[in-house]
Amino acid sequence: MKYLSSSAVLALALLAACGGQKEPAAELAELKKEQAATQAKIAALESKGGAKAGTEGAEGGEAAGGPVQAVPVSVLKVAPESFKSYLEVQGRADFDQNATVAARSAGTLTNVRVQRGDRVGKGQVLASIDASVLDASIAELRTRMDLARVIYEKQDRLWKQQIGTEIQYLQAKNNYEALQRNLTTLNRQRELYSVVAPFSGTVDDVLPKLGETVAPGAPVVRLVSGQGAKIVADVSEAYASRIKAGDKALVTVPDLGSEELPATVRVVSQTINPTSRTFMVELRLAGNGAARLSPNMVATVRIQNYNRPNATVLPVDLVQRDEQNSYVLVVQEKNGKKVAAKRVIQTGNTYNGKVEVTSGLQTNDQVISAGYQNLNEGQAVSI
Repeated sequence: MKYLSSSAVLALALLAACGGQKEPAAELAELKKEQAATQAKIAALESKGGAKAGTEGAEGGEAAGGPVQAVPVSVLKVAPESFKSYLEVQGRADFDQNATVAARSAGTLTNVRVQRGDRVGKGQVLASIDASVLDASIAELRTRMDLARVIYEKQDRLWKQQIGTEIQYLQAKNNYEALQRNLTTLNRQRELYSVVAPFSGTVDDVLPKLGETVAPGAPVVRLVSGQGAKIVADVSEAYASRIKAGDKALVTVPDLGSEELPATVRVVSQTINPTSRTFMVELRLAGNGAARLSPNMVATVRIQNYNRPNATVLPVDLVQRDEQNSYVLVVQEKNGKKVAAKRVIQTGNTYNGKVEVTSGLQTNDQVISAGYQNLNEGQAVSI
């Protein structure tokens, strides 16, 4: 009987506990209702601009309804300034008079008359190729021509005395003149066995060695002149309509230091390279910058492709975006207090961390430049 009494007591306790605990589904529904009500209150407070202020008041130990603390910010006053945009490409130094002088005839190199560093003049012979066979032909032709000249002179004197026939006179004359023309042709061929400087300059390199055999077109001497220095660069065809002759540019040659040299676009190629899809531009350096260039020096070229004298310019990181627009936060007076206001703007070109604002801001507007990350529209601020 004692055992039954203990079991009954335990059963009654379990029933009481189960009867006092809520069902999980009912408890979950109740919590969701409380969450919805809390979110509705938060949204109402945020729409009135008081959420942040209320939070800061609470953090500062202020009771609900106490004074709102202004958020310290830095501002950037809007003022017109020049905005320029550049296209940056890689280029190289080149010269109008920078050539590899090649052999014009095949043969063995018998004489090299220059060495590296020599100054040479236009038309000077730089090297000679073996032309002994041709020289022998010229000597033989000269002998024949001398005989033809004597015969022609005798026939000419006889013809003037009306001795002999006209045919004899004409044959002697034609034979002599034909040999003269042949000699002229051989002499022109003989000139091809000399490597001649096409312009005045400095010998930069002598490529073959004495005694080597060269072929027509084979390089013999590299000749460099300081005249006609320029910068050439390849530009993507996407900019074909935006780059034109006369555009200003800045050139930096790392081997000459970090100084930017002013330049002007002189030539814009009309042909697109089918392999690289680029076109070539040629730039001339202003001042004495060209005098320090050497062939094939690497250069960084910045070609100006946009210029607006009086533009509104902001650092690009101040511009924020929502679902529809770009905007910035500005300082406005409201009821005698400074508050943050949202200003929708339109932007244009972007370059070097700055963006052009085409509409939405006026001169002397105060754009919040520091402290804007945690601001809400309508929140009090102090500059």
